[in-house]
Amino acid sequence: MGKYLSDSQIQKAQRELSLLYSLPYAIDLVGTTWEQILSDLKGGTWTHKRDNRARPDLVVEENGKPTNYSVKTESLRTTDERVRAEDFLGTHEDLIVARPKVDEYFGDKDSIDKLKPDKLGGMVIRYYNEMIVRKFEWHVLSILLRVDTREFIYWEERPPVRYKPEDYWWLDSGRATGTNRNINGYPKSVKKTVKPLPRAKFKWTSGGKQFYILYEIPQDADCWKIDPAPLSRDEILEALHKKLLQKKRSLGLPPAT
Repeated sequence: MGKYLSDSQIQKAQRELSLLYSLPYAIDLVGTTWEQILSDLKGGTWTHKRDNRARPDLVVEENGKPTNYSVKTESLRTTDERVRAEDFLGTHEDLIVARPKVDEYFGDKDSIDKLKPDKLGGMVIRYYNEMIVRKFEWHVLSILLRVDTREFIYWEERPPVRYKPEDYWWLDSGRATGTNRNINGYPKSVKKTVKPLPRAKFKWTSGGKQFYILYEIPQDADCWKIDPAPLSRDEILEALHKKLLQKKRSLGLPPAT
């Protein structure tokens, strides 16, 4: 039984995704496609925004008031130890949740290459809290993970967590090139002297301004599988051609020559 989606919503998602993955043009699930499917499942309105933009992706009427959803989707690859969606429950994954434009906080003498990691990382968290989650009124962070076995994992964070900058310390990851900065953030409970360091709680890249957060996949996340029946390009074109002719007849339009 689903916890974050109802059983009927999961069944509808299975039907929609099975159809999508049966098409020869769809080799994976585009984020904006899932947003539209989820909006339909929730009875909401899709806002037509691009992936990882600050504005909510869909709005749903819940308990008599609009609820804003920011939707994230990432892919997972199975391993010898993790062969099913359920095997990922309780594990940790980095997810891109936003693109904080921290340069908007810079003073006259600040620059990407001169700021210390702790100051720059504090700006990243503050921008995420204030200029994204609060400003655009994120009420729900909605996450779908796509497993390469055509299985899916879904959960929601209500409300999205706002992090305290003073609870974390940052360092350069050493992976940046040119004038870019890549920084990693760790809880202060992790000592700087620990070798090797555990996986970072946060990552931020100045090049694309991607903000990654390390999430533990909930044990109670919804999991489901689809069984698509791959259609050939010719089968799709034949079906669409017949439907197009029917539609043109109903509209009184001449058939294509």
